Amino acid sequence: MGVTTVRNASVSQDWPAVPGTITVSQVTISTDEDGATYYADVQYKYVVNDRWYTADTVNFGEYGSSNRSRADKIVARYPPDSQVTVYYNPDDPDTAVLEPGLSWGSYFGFLMSLAFFIVPGIMLFSFIRKRR
Repeated sequence: MGVTTVRNASVSQDWPAVPGTITVSQVTISTDEDGATYYADVQYKYVVNDRWYTADTVNFGEYGSSNRSRADKIVARYPPDSQVTVYYNPDDPDTAVLEPGLSWGSYFGFLMSLAFFIVPGIMLFSFIRKRR
């Protein structure tokens, strides 16, 4: 988990770019018993080889937050109908991003996956050592 995100973020810096148009830009809210989580819902369209595509990835490693201001800032950068540069995967033009490259969020899923493997492994190793 997270490996694809890190890989896409890393190689996206070298992807070709085409013009695109923002079609949707809004903050969406998900609520549960723990409270509200705010997401930047930014969608855009672009053309590659005479074919239209749509995507919604601002950067690889996007995440929701309980702090609405983060989502508000992203939405403010991409108002509806604005022109943007879209970076797309030349091997899979359906995969695109507005802000290529690595960021802290790019690593988050990968690091969390490692934690789920490493922490139990350390605990198991410690348990086995104590039983000897």
